[in-house]
Amino acid sequence: MENDTSCNRVPMTSTTGRPRCSRLALLTITVMVGVSGCDVLDELVAVDAPSRIVAEILEEPGNAATLMASVVGDFECAFAQYVSAVGATTQEFQYATGGFGWRSYDQRDFEPSGFNAAYVNSTCSTPQQGVIPGVYKTMSTARWQADHLTELLETWPAADVPERESFLARSAAYSGYSHLLLGESMCSAAFDVGDELMPAQIFELAVARFNTAIGGAQSLGDAATLNMARVGRARALISLGRHSEANADAQQVPSGFVHNAGYSSISTRRENNVFVVNRRAENVTPEAYFRTIGDPRVQLEDQGRPSPLGIPLFYQTKYTTADAPIPIARWEEAQLMIAEAELQAGNMAGAVAAINAVRTRPGVDLPPFESSDAGAIRDQLLFERQVELFLEGHALGDIHRYDLPLVPAANTPYPTGGFYGGDRCIPMPDVERVNNPNVPS
Repeated sequence: MENDTSCNRVPMTSTTGRPRCSRLALLTITVMVGVSGCDVLDELVAVDAPSRIVAEILEEPGNAATLMASVVGDFECAFAQYVSAVGATTQEFQYATGGFGWRSYDQRDFEPSGFNAAYVNSTCSTPQQGVIPGVYKTMSTARWQADHLTELLETWPAADVPERESFLARSAAYSGYSHLLLGESMCSAAFDVGDELMPAQIFELAVARFNTAIGGAQSLGDAATLNMARVGRARALISLGRHSEANADAQQVPSGFVHNAGYSSISTRRENNVFVVNRRAENVTPEAYFRTIGDPRVQLEDQGRPSPLGIPLFYQTKYTTADAPIPIARWEEAQLMIAEAELQAGNMAGAVAAINAVRTRPGVDLPPFESSDAGAIRDQLLFERQVELFLEGHALGDIHRYDLPLVPAANTPYPTGGFYGGDRCIPMPDVERVNNPNVPS
């Protein structure tokens, strides 16, 4: 992606007047002061080139650990915003107040440019109270940072970076997840001034990154990265229709495994954005469907008052503080992918067993599900995914993967005027089309 407003690259004035880019500049400094690359990179747009620090001074082996921390931090910021955005686009959240950018998510009517194009315009510099989350720029930045760190690590002698192999596996895993989430949410995307890619092509790139992460983590005995990547690869493979391969990955994820994105109240960009937009800023409230779903895995708090738009205001209880972690990958998700793969293979008993492994685990203890009917099992699987993975960033991908109907349907009257849109994915922003010569405008 090449555009003057993106923090994927640091614009620097060239002799032709066209920006040129110095990659990962200042990341070391920005991590040390408690913010990540995007904050300073945004600020650098207004700074004259002679005042900039040469990137090569910072992109050196001695800063590898700091650069790895920046990769993780940028992904975690992007991920929290992604979960909020996906929640608002699907049935999980409903627009309560806070700006027309929120309405574009909730109404499923995306503007690829302009003031209301929050999915493009919002960055990790602005996840403060009342600010609408982003998707494309935030996740593209996380993807670029991970891939570029991989490039750097591959050029540095192993002797100069004691944790080189570990960092290679981890950066590949985070790149894999960045690709995966862009594939699930975007109608198309482009990377590094490349061609416009459709979701299936993006999922293939995610699989390639996860392959690297799994190979490296296995050789190192890094169970956390290994299982994170196994869940991610299974998720990408199942979206590609490669169910048996996804099943093989998911089967290897141990019971109790979870890999979280971590958050903190130290700064707004490090906060759990789902908590912020629902419980603090009250921009969104859980939709009516989840308010009456009747499953203990979705517990909400009725605030006993309406939002400024007259919508009943509820708080989700999954993330009750600004530093609450959000799961990126976990065993329960793997089990539900096993159920999906077994159902696709015609093994009804295997699908039911995987569903019940989730339903009857300690701490949940729900009655086991029983059926041998493929339709009933599919319906139960979809329900399990709705409640088990509530507000974890899966709902939009599920609409695509299972070809689910939009709810409310397109052209249904919208509560505050107009009609619901029919967008099933988020369009590539105009800024990408204008600035990327390899993408049709």
